[in-house]
Amino acid sequence: MMHGWYGPYNFGGYGLIGSFINFIFLIVFLVVIYFLIKKMFFNGNFEFKSNEDYDVLKVLNEKFVKGEITEEEYLRKKELILKK
Repeated sequence: MMHGWYGPYNFGGYGLIGSFINFIFLIVFLVVIYFLIKKMFFNGNFEFKSNEDYDVLKVLNEKFVKGEITEEEYLRKKELILKK
């Protein structure tokens, strides 16, 4: 008896190896999507990033560039902002 293209071990024409490769690509795709979402919306500990923090850092950077604060003050304040 001939089973043809869609035999019991062909899995829709891809064969066992093809199905395994498709499964591996699916896993890789899902892992990439997971890390993209984590990078875009979370800061590593699954807390939403605040736009307020970015605004404060922007002002702090501008003050440092203009010479209004010292490097020591800049680093201390930046560390406090990022620890939030």
